[in-house]
Amino acid sequence: MITKKIKSKRDGLELELAIIEPSSNPIGIVQLVHGMSEHKERYYDFMNYLAQNGYVCAIHDHRGHGASVKDSSHLGYFYTEDSSVIVDDAYQVTEYLKERYSSLSISIFSHSMGTLVSRNYLKKHDYELDKIVLSGPPTENKLAGFAVFLAKISSVFYGKYKPNKFLNSLSVGQYGKGYESQLDWICANPDTVKEYNADPFCGFIFTTNAFINLFKLLKSAYNGKDWRPKNTALPIFLIAGEDDPVIQDKEKFKGLEGFLKSLGYKNIKSKLYKGMRHEILNEREKETIYQNVLEFLCSDTKKKEKI
Repeated sequence: MITKKIKSKRDGLELELAIIEPSSNPIGIVQLVHGMSEHKERYYDFMNYLAQNGYVCAIHDHRGHGASVKDSSHLGYFYTEDSSVIVDDAYQVTEYLKERYSSLSISIFSHSMGTLVSRNYLKKHDYELDKIVLSGPPTENKLAGFAVFLAKISSVFYGKYKPNKFLNSLSVGQYGKGYESQLDWICANPDTVKEYNADPFCGFIFTTNAFINLFKLLKSAYNGKDWRPKNTALPIFLIAGEDDPVIQDKEKFKGLEGFLKSLGYKNIKSKLYKGMRHEILNEREKETIYQNVLEFLCSDTKKKEKI
């Protein structure tokens, strides 16, 4: 395990990065991009699995998450309302990995909010990647633009670092409806929910500033006007639990695939896992997802088609 700090080129914030290397010669790099209100350590088990199969694995804590904060009281605060900064942070990690392992190709595995970051990343940098996995991806919400407006208004009532419970109740708070416990939507595996609840670095409520970023990322992820596909043959794997409220429903999930195809991406496959919820990497049957992702990463790919 290698752990290091990288200073964001955008504002100098220190981002903590963890790397797990395989014991033998590596065959590629997988950069992981985690979700909302969690941290990189939750992915170490999956990273070890990929490393055992030849991949260098790297993950950083997003700004406002884990160790990428100036103070522990700043969890859920992004230090900027410019949503391009968190995207550039992810690309900076890519640049670092490409410099450190210059002979290896790089793929991305992203989850939940991380898929919003990686989809915005694709707008400018898809040619950098060999493959990409979007796990538990938030699907289109026509109210994203209004949500940004509402978030800015609500900032009058919430301090800089204060969790915005109002915005949380209107967004993430809706996912728990119909479940016995508010966080049961996260995973069908009760042990995962219990561990998540007990983890002080998980489940924190976003500040207004972070919600503005989140809503902007969602809105931008479905704006095709500034998308410049260069690697249209990029293999894309969309995966989610069939009972994941974040994808809203099966039709919305298929709608994401259709949207990406409309941009010109030709090599997309998708899979919904029956009986699973949001965190499919932490379900009891997680080995199935591990294997499916590995098979996708190891599959032959066509040469990049640049347009």
